[in-house]
Amino acid sequence: MAQAGTIEKSGARAVSLSLAALILLGVRFTQGFIFWGGATRRLIYDIHSIDGVDKAPKLDFDASGFVAAKLTHALPGALWVQGPIEWTLRHPDLIVASVWLWTIAELAVGLGLMLGLATRAAACASLWLNVALMLIFGWMGSTCLDEWTMAVSGVAMSSAVFLAGGGALSLDERYIAPTQWAQRNSWLNWVCSGPLPAETMQKLALWLSVVCIAFTLLTYHAIFGAVVTPLHSRTNFHRHDIALTHAALAPDGAVTFDAYVDAGPDTGAAYIVAAKLLDASGAVAAQWDGAALAGLSAGTIRNAYPYAWASKFKPEVIGFSGQTGARAAITLPPPAGARIPPDQAYTLVLEAIDGAHWQTAVGAPAP
Repeated sequence: MAQAGTIEKSGARAVSLSLAALILLGVRFTQGFIFWGGATRRLIYDIHSIDGVDKAPKLDFDASGFVAAKLTHALPGALWVQGPIEWTLRHPDLIVASVWLWTIAELAVGLGLMLGLATRAAACASLWLNVALMLIFGWMGSTCLDEWTMAVSGVAMSSAVFLAGGGALSLDERYIAPTQWAQRNSWLNWVCSGPLPAETMQKLALWLSVVCIAFTLLTYHAIFGAVVTPLHSRTNFHRHDIALTHAALAPDGAVTFDAYVDAGPDTGAAYIVAAKLLDASGAVAAQWDGAALAGLSAGTIRNAYPYAWASKFKPEVIGFSGQTGARAAITLPPPAGARIPPDQAYTLVLEAIDGAHWQTAVGAPAP
């Protein structure tokens, strides 16, 4: 009788799990299609002829549409992984390897979830991919916090699918569960689908719920500061900001400085249309108008990431611009007719087309 009761309970658990998996079928397919779509947009659907040769620009390192451009845009606001991203961006081979590894992972996870093949393994991988997306891109989204929303939703969806498995409408159930190999090796239930021990399932469900809630609240607070404090974005994704450092005055009057667009929407750029050198009294000691800035040569703007696809500072018709994530060492040539006494303190001011301005102290004259 006891054995019959145990079998009955086991069967009831299996039925309940199968019902949960059926309820989550749309969630499983949707999360899988998100990753499948991301991978296939690069591998299949964006192939077109360039100079008579069929290419996938999103996977072509030398193309302006190379997908790693998103990394330079995301770098300023990435959570706790800015160092590894910046290191990766300085090694082209590592960039290419990372892009391909991510693409293959998206493809495998997407297929696994949509088809219900190795469902729990795919759901676990999906969870970690969404965590990575949060750390890198979670701060971005100039209208609806879209990257943060996608990542927290993905973590919650992946957790639910991991608990439920693939259910009856999955390749796991159709081709793996009936095999003697699967029946002899209960660990396959953790990789594919199938019932898990009831006590383990209850604890796991509770802990994953705690993880999802904590992940949502902590990342929201870290990025937007709006859980226990007023809303204040860690990195502004509405307006561009340029951090200016290492400004120095050369004996001939040239000014060198490092510039980094460390905030703002990745869909646009900061446009600088004037630069001024102010003395200690606030008087203009030298200035460069939009025409002078537009005439900066390639040698005077040395971008940290000189790739065709990366965020860069570059001359425009009037002035110069810098996309979100652009970092460069810039030299302003000696202004014609200006006399700049080298033994004074100066402030460099950059003015943007929208009225914003950024400034930094200019150091001692360069030797």
